[in-house]
Amino acid sequence: MKLMLTSLVWVLTGCSAVGHYQVDDNASAKADLHFIGIPVLAGAIGSSFPLTKHYSLTAGHVAKIMMVRVKAYNPTCDVAIIYHDNTGRILPKLETAVQGEQLKLYGYNAYTAMPTSSSGTLQEFGWWDKPGTSCRMALTDAGGIQGMSGGPVYGGDGAVIGVFTATHRQRNQSIFVPYQNIASWIAGQMDGRDLASVKHSSSPTVAAAMLSAPPHISSFSAEQ
Repeated sequence: MKLMLTSLVWVLTGCSAVGHYQVDDNASAKADLHFIGIPVLAGAIGSSFPLTKHYSLTAGHVAKIMMVRVKAYNPTCDVAIIYHDNTGRILPKLETAVQGEQLKLYGYNAYTAMPTSSSGTLQEFGWWDKPGTSCRMALTDAGGIQGMSGGPVYGGDGAVIGVFTATHRQRNQSIFVPYQNIASWIAGQMDGRDLASVKHSSSPTVAAAMLSAPPHISSFSAEQ
């Protein structure tokens, strides 16, 4: 059965706060802070996390206004690869997101610039817009706040399973792009040692479909 939800409005400059989140010093080791405007302005912050020695992942809407070089935007999902020097950083393992698993979101609070995290469960998957032709998303009861967009979503075993991108205030849920939906695209953007490092850390069972989609939500279909 599919539950159709209409008029899901998402502001591209960030996401509204939902649920519970807290200051967490551990987040600074898992996510990077980016000022995406004049630093003193509230909300002018975004997050990213290491992918390879030379690249990081973030939300596409954050990358568009970040003061960084962008390597590629995903054609379907709100994700971008940016150039970032991750020398000396521990690169996370990347795995498929599984419904029902425990997870943690990491990033930075846009209003305090403090490292922030939240915990929850992957409750369901749904389509960003038209079923089958838009980005397939994951929804969780973990809290989220503006500034955490672009941060990593970690599964219970310590591997990254997605990229946090938005919140749904009416449902009190956070929304992220599951890794399996962007795995093939990421591999296609890599070469040389960067490609080898992604393959080494990725789940071999991941599969993804890359299709064009509108740049914003007009409706949402949650799979039950």
